[in-house]
Amino acid sequence: MVIKKKHGLVEKEDSVSSPLVRPTRTTKINRQSSVGRFFGKLASQYPNIQDQLIMADMDKTPAEFMQMVISATMTYSIASTLVAAIFLGIFEYSMIWIFPIFIISLVFFFYMWKSYPIVKIKKRERLIDKDLVFAGRHMVIALRSGVPMFDSMVGMTQDYGEVSVEFNKIVERITLGEPPAQAIRGVVKYNPSKYFNRMALQIVNALNSGADLATSLDTVLDQIAKEQVISLKEYGQKLNPLSMFYMLFAIVFPSLGIVFITVLISFTGGGLTALGAGILLLGGVYIITSQFMFITMIESSRPPYELT
Repeated sequence: MVIKKKHGLVEKEDSVSSPLVRPTRTTKINRQSSVGRFFGKLASQYPNIQDQLIMADMDKTPAEFMQMVISATMTYSIASTLVAAIFLGIFEYSMIWIFPIFIISLVFFFYMWKSYPIVKIKKRERLIDKDLVFAGRHMVIALRSGVPMFDSMVGMTQDYGEVSVEFNKIVERITLGEPPAQAIRGVVKYNPSKYFNRMALQIVNALNSGADLATSLDTVLDQIAKEQVISLKEYGQKLNPLSMFYMLFAIVFPSLGIVFITVLISFTGGGLTALGAGILLLGGVYIITSQFMFITMIESSRPPYELT
């Protein structure tokens, strides 16, 4: 029940809400305030943010997102500057270095947080690709069993992770009255997975041409599965040079460095004091950074597919 006030009179309107329709989100920023206008103008400097937020499935307006970016940037920059000041005091360096450290931290954390939707888009793409073939096979089996297309899509709105989220969007649009082909195109427009888009557009083509949907879908799923197998083989080939560089820069060089410093200390007697704790700290940072970098590279380059 919706109540409207018009020309001093109170009117009532009945409204029907669908269980598939998501509730409208309340905007957190007052657009008329000076703060809201500032973040709105800042967001307008990056016109791609709106599409990125939709593709990342983030429930924020561009102004709200920029407010989050600025807030996180200031918090992390101040914290990193305080940590740097502590180390500067420990090693008795000039505190004038605090200012360039703070400026560099501002720039680094701003671009890091501004790229957060891109990271989420990549994550969603991997999650969609992971379950896509299995979800598609589910739909093919349902269609060949005589289940209507819409009902087969409804069956895919559960148990398939991000793929189910995307098909739930299609089902919502169709339930609200959009033609199936238009609903699928509307979801494809903001979907980050090229494999999902290929499968969805194949469904649209089959609907427009009147071809057998199960056969068309089975064909494109076979192609996607073959491409995923090729990606897994390419990943196996990449591991050989990555493992070689990992052994060289993360194990051999640090080990030789420790041996070299130990020998140097044995010849200089009190050489540990002469070298200072800075070199030891630098060596520890290098080992931790190199280990983290190589593990991240190996993990991020691995395809998400689990084909059997």
